[in-house]
Amino acid sequence: MKKQWNIVEVLRQSRHDWLNKIQLIKGNLALNKLERVKEIIEEIVIETQHETKLTNLNAFELAELLMTYNWQAQHFRLEYEVLGDVCDLSAYDEELANWCRQFFYVLEEHADRNGENHLSISIEIEENVRFFFDYSGTITNTNSLKEWISNHMAGTAVFVETFEVHNEEMTIVLKISM
Repeated sequence: MKKQWNIVEVLRQSRHDWLNKIQLIKGNLALNKLERVKEIIEEIVIETQHETKLTNLNAFELAELLMTYNWQAQHFRLEYEVLGDVCDLSAYDEELANWCRQFFYVLEEHADRNGENHLSISIEIEENVRFFFDYSGTITNTNSLKEWISNHMAGTAVFVETFEVHNEEMTIVLKISM
């Protein structure tokens, strides 16, 4: 399930992503849609800021998973944001990455392959660290997904605080016990 990226593949994919963004800007410039160009640039800046905050959490296995997830064909699109000041999550990295990897695998099995499915992850850093998973799209088997979450509620330091699963949306709050 986990692809091992070599440095050339990472650089190739990163270059591809940046060329897509530049093409989007060029196309909108050619159409003289300057407001849209400004929006695209602002989206790129925000995305890059979240990427920087993610890597500064020192949870490199988790960062690799989140940053490379959309590089392969998947049944849902992933985006993430980091809210608040960064902290050191290196002690929780392996457990967080393993939980997320398993969760993504199960969600892939239950996401409608023909639908527009989207998973947004907000990492909120305040007194505690919480991960808010917000899924929109069609879930083909809600009972099986609920069962998986119920069976994976608690780890050593990472646990599911709350969750709700419906046919077309799901929310999970994952908390780190620091």
